[in-house]
Amino acid sequence: MTTCRVPLYLLACGSFNPITNQHMRLFELARDHMHSTGQYQVVGGIVSPVSDGYGKQGLVQAQHRIAMAKLALQSSNWVTVDEWESQQPDWTETVVTMRHHYEQILKREQSTGTHRGSIGNTTSISTLSPQLKLLCGADFLDTFKTPGLWLHGHVEELVSHFGLVCVTRGSLQPERAIHESDMLYRHRKNIFLVREWVRNDTSATEVRRALRRGLSVKYLIPDSVIKYIHQHNLYTEHTTYRRPLRPLEVRKPADTANMPVNLTGYWKMISNDNFEEYLKALDVNVAIRKIATLLKPDKDIVHDGDHIIIKTLSTFKNYNMDFHVGKEFEEDLSGVDDRKCMTTITWDGDRLVCVQKGEIEGRGWTHWVEGDELHLELRAAGAVSKQVFKKS
Repeated sequence: MTTCRVPLYLLACGSFNPITNQHMRLFELARDHMHSTGQYQVVGGIVSPVSDGYGKQGLVQAQHRIAMAKLALQSSNWVTVDEWESQQPDWTETVVTMRHHYEQILKREQSTGTHRGSIGNTTSISTLSPQLKLLCGADFLDTFKTPGLWLHGHVEELVSHFGLVCVTRGSLQPERAIHESDMLYRHRKNIFLVREWVRNDTSATEVRRALRRGLSVKYLIPDSVIKYIHQHNLYTEHTTYRRPLRPLEVRKPADTANMPVNLTGYWKMISNDNFEEYLKALDVNVAIRKIATLLKPDKDIVHDGDHIIIKTLSTFKNYNMDFHVGKEFEEDLSGVDDRKCMTTITWDGDRLVCVQKGEIEGRGWTHWVEGDELHLELRAAGAVSKQVFKKS
């Protein structure tokens, strides 16, 4: 009986840029699973898009993401779109968003004494307090292991007070993440794993890419959302890269015998300016940006004629770049932003200039030496970050 079950709300946070059929499908999968436990009655779902302060490259304005989500969910009688998070001036931590919505749920339930059933019926369950759980992908659990990303108290509150409903598919093993974390293991009964057997790999990233290229996205997102996107000219190549781009010229390689400086050495970072804006331009998510801006990576460079190896070393990720000056090569940036570029590196006087041709316009970097300092200018989509390293 419904009255024997705990009324449950599911909250999904994210960019929803744009909302896809897969986003909505997660709610249905989670509801079926939670009903099957015999403990819960799902009485509502909440889609909470992030604010414009999230700062992700290609993120359209919140007003558009909200409008598209509302159009997509017109056919749902239990999932709604909430604008509170999207109206905040900056990115809001997940736990803060959970607290806000739980307070709103309690106020609403206390004022009415009823819960709206997931099939649209109103049932009195006033003796049972409602619960709110975070709906997420199973890979979300792995973020708890990332040093410096989550406050210990926030993770504790999220998994103990609220709880998670994680939808997994394919080869993902969320059970391992729970096993390897003492905190997650301690609260494992409040983490519900939902297996999606009907494979669906639709991602908003691929939808945006298809739209930029003028390709069809029918059956990936609702028709009403497609119509809205075209009406407002969203996700085109022109509107995606709104920042002014500084063009880079690929110069002919200089004679390697006349290279002005040898970069060989171990260099330690002493300053890092505007790095987060550079990461935003690369479409790196806010969680990884938070980690990256706290790091102080070293550079280990071996320079032998026209052959140069640059190793970027940190406690989070290492990245190796092995190249010959003047020779174009395919660069795999899986350690940075998971893209591939056709890269050419040449000498421009006493400066080593890199041009990375790919999805991000105006991408590249320049290295040069001043005394015992190694300078690095990073560029992407008009954003510029400057780093300085001292030879050790």
